[in-house]
Amino acid sequence: MYVDKGSPQDAREIARLYSTAFPESVELFFGKKSTDKLLNLLELAFSLVFHWGGEALLVMDEAGVIRGYCMYRRDRHHSSKRNWGKVLQLLGQMAGKVTLPEIAVLLHNQLIMTCTKRTKKAPTPRTQARIVSIAVSPECQGQGVGTLLLYSALENLAHQRIGLNVRADNRAARHLYAKAGFQEYGTTRDLSGRWIVLVKEPYAEANKW
Repeated sequence: MYVDKGSPQDAREIARLYSTAFPESVELFFGKKSTDKLLNLLELAFSLVFHWGGEALLVMDEAGVIRGYCMYRRDRHHSSKRNWGKVLQLLGQMAGKVTLPEIAVLLHNQLIMTCTKRTKKAPTPRTQARIVSIAVSPECQGQGVGTLLLYSALENLAHQRIGLNVRADNRAARHLYAKAGFQEYGTTRDLSGRWIVLVKEPYAEANKW
C-alpha cells in the first residue's frame, strides 16, 4: 500500500469508504436514503470540503483502490484559494438533496455539540489546522493504515497546532492520537454519544510507529 494525494475527483470513492466505515452515523442522519442518493449527497459534501480549501491523503492498495483517507484543512493563511463559485454551486446542489427532517436532525446535532462542550484545560488553544475526517475500510482496519495516514498528515501539517475530535469509545483511535502527541482538552456530545476534544501542539513530539 502507498500514500497518494487526494483531489475532488476522489470524492465519490471517499464517500463510499465513509459510508462503510461509519454505518452508525449514516443510519442516524440519513437512514431513509437509498444507497445511490446517499453517495450522491456525501460526494457533494466531500467535494465541498476540497473546494473550501481542504486537502486529503489516500492510502491505495496495489490495484489502485482507496483503502483509507485523511481529510484536513490548514488555517486561512496556508490553505489554497477557495473556489467560491464552486462552493456556492455545491451548496445549491446539496440543498436539493437533503430533506427537511434530515436538516432538522443535523441542526439538532450541531446544537447539542455546541451546548455540551466542556474544557479540562482553560483556555483551549486556538488551532491552526484541523483533521476533518479520517477513515479506513473495515477489511483493512488493524493493519496500520490509520497510523500511516495520520503520520503522513502530521508531516504535512508540521509547525501548526492541530485539532480533532474522536469518539470517546474509540479506544484504538484515542491510543493512536495520544501516541502521536495529541492531548485531551475537553469533551462534547452529539446524538451519537460523547466526543473527546484533542489538540496537538506544534512542538509535541510524536512517538512514531
